[in-house]
Amino acid sequence: MDYPRPGGAGGTVVFTDGHVAGWDTGGGFFRGLYSEAGASVSGELTMDFPNGGTLVNGDAISKGTAPLRLPFKIEDQARPESIRLDTPSGPVAVKLTRVSAL
Repeated sequence: MDYPRPGGAGGTVVFTDGHVAGWDTGGGFFRGLYSEAGASVSGELTMDFPNGGTLVNGDAISKGTAPLRLPFKIEDQARPESIRLDTPSGPVAVKLTRVSAL
């Protein structure tokens, strides 16, 4: 994943069997569930920043902050170049690069 913010940021995400998990360079760890409907994929992530960090949109997250629930959607899984992540400050388009199938 590549996040569109000054200085850049990224992470790793794995989608398999209805589950999603990963981490990012902003200090976040996430896990969640997804489902497929036609060509789209949608779900919800629970993001946790155990030591504080930075959300995809650049918002600072303090150490000890309760985990965040973030809905997401991939409009066309045949061409999953980006994922729409609904953050507390508004939607963010995150670029995805597929490494391999599991």
